[in-house]
Amino acid sequence: MNDNPADCTLRLADGRRLGYAEFGDPQGRPVLYFHGFPGSRLEARLADGAARRQGVRLLAVDRPGYGLSDPLPARRLLDWPGDVAQFADALGLAHFGVLGVSGGGPFALTCAAMLPGRIQGFVLACPLGPLAEAACRPCQPRLIRATIRFGRSFPGLIRLLGRQLARLVGSRPALILKLLSLAAPAVDRQLLRQDEVRDVMLASGRQAFLQGRRGVACDMAIYAEVWGVDPAQISLPVTLWQGGKDRTIPPATAEWLAARLCSCRLRLLPDEGHFSLLLRHMDQILAGIV
Repeated sequence: MNDNPADCTLRLADGRRLGYAEFGDPQGRPVLYFHGFPGSRLEARLADGAARRQGVRLLAVDRPGYGLSDPLPARRLLDWPGDVAQFADALGLAHFGVLGVSGGGPFALTCAAMLPGRIQGFVLACPLGPLAEAACRPCQPRLIRATIRFGRSFPGLIRLLGRQLARLVGSRPALILKLLSLAAPAVDRQLLRQDEVRDVMLASGRQAFLQGRRGVACDMAIYAEVWGVDPAQISLPVTLWQGGKDRTIPPATAEWLAARLCSCRLRLLPDEGHFSLLLRHMDQILAGIV
């Protein structure tokens, strides 16, 4: 354990370290934050103020291979709930809320499917959909659809592509923000230029590649594969927040997921983008969990 609440670790049963950060109210209701792609536990620093105001103890966990979390060879999406259960046990959390953001959405959905008795409060924010699901594929941007078709025809190359992309971005973390800004709507570009937001995003991006590119490359492969979890089988009530101007995760993806989930309340904010949704509405998002 590190004295810095943003740089904590614990040991799992197999000896791996799991890294995490604590933000918000230390005495508040525990909510697990699953970071986006590529990101890390430090991403949740942007929600620190909202978590304090809402009485939330925000626990942001690095996925294996990211930040302070050791890699897990041949990692699958279905491995994540086991790590989460051990994490909660180690912190003495019988129950907890879950917030899955962007690329953290599939990991949150898998926990909802496999740990329903422990989750009290479940929220998704601009979540990534199942890219390999044929019915969801038309909801994805054209570039992602082409990548998935390529990956299904040449599965080994999708992991190679992930490693090369991770190497490029990992050597130049500021490139992440530049690439995001190029495709982002004006409402997102304005926020990404703010020093506080930019500093947190760069720090989070650097942590994503702290142990190399394996975590990022593995996530890319996971996103392209069949998840093994059917959203229609998830019975937990969920609130899904989505920005209408989001160009990273299109609103059509949120609408597809909302229709597929058994008990979903879709909150579509037409004037928000991928980042402005979280930065401007985190108080409401966390209030919906607690």
